[in-house]
Amino acid sequence: MKKVRASIGTLGVLGLELVQMDTPPTTAYLQIFTEKRCSANCLFCAQARESQADITFIARGVYIPADLEKVVLRLKIAFERGYLSRACIQTALYNGWWEDTVYLIKTIRNESLIPISLSVFPLDDWRYKELIGMGIEELVIPLDACTREIFDKIKGKNAGGPYSWEGHMDGLMRASRIFKKVGTHLMLGLGENDEEAVRIIAGLWETAVNPALFYYTYVPGTQLAQKENQDSVRHYRTVQLARYLIVEGMAAYPGMSFSNGVLCNFGIGKEIVLAIINEGRAFQTSGCAGCNRPMANETYSNIFNFPRKLDSKDIEKIKHDMGIF
Repeated sequence: MKKVRASIGTLGVLGLELVQMDTPPTTAYLQIFTEKRCSANCLFCAQARESQADITFIARGVYIPADLEKVVLRLKIAFERGYLSRACIQTALYNGWWEDTVYLIKTIRNESLIPISLSVFPLDDWRYKELIGMGIEELVIPLDACTREIFDKIKGKNAGGPYSWEGHMDGLMRASRIFKKVGTHLMLGLGENDEEAVRIIAGLWETAVNPALFYYTYVPGTQLAQKENQDSVRHYRTVQLARYLIVEGMAAYPGMSFSNGVLCNFGIGKEIVLAIINEGRAFQTSGCAGCNRPMANETYSNIFNFPRKLDSKDIEKIKHDMGIF
């Protein structure tokens, strides 16, 4: 394997593409290179088996084939100079994916001590242990859906995919016993309500799994149509804030109140909630340490995960989005 896919922002930081960026990525976003489509069939994914989308897309991000040797050399320099704090490798399911993934990890590790995260589907324990031996610092297994029913619809049996809710949950639990850091991705905007999202976030966090939030982004040619509704931004902001409170130990799911699935009380005083909103960190990108994912789900006019510290205009818009102050 002489190529690797890298996000356009990553190539900009590495000096391999000329890219104008408001906020550069602080993680190198990479994907194992293949010209094959993934044999899974996640309806939201551009690379899915039955997708008609351009396979260079991961959500809004464009991952361009690049020379592996050049990327690894520049990655080493960027890490040493403090431009990047980690590398995140995305996988796909196809014949030879394991060998290609191992080769990419070892090629990076042979040149650099940069922390590496791997985003992958559930694996056997022996593969988890091999990944630790190769230097994978954090493992991510994307659930994507907040409920079993949505999972089955978008990436499980009903989507013609190989995955199951039970299999992913088992994979996460086993990984959390082997790795020091395990994470997952949850996409909001797929039909879940506040309570369903907050419940799974709390359950995952209790089992030492860090849930990172994404907003579902339609990519033309994929199999899942985008359904916008006026409540989507309020829903996302509310769940973001609830996640932050849970992860920071400031509130708990059982203490929160819901009405018909809508979160109406965070279980702490409104003055504390307002102070946290004004501080802004709750609305910055969540995930592995050093991950800011600029423009992964966003447009400049509608940012869901802020890749930088928020300013006063951002805070005011968030208050308006949430409709609670």
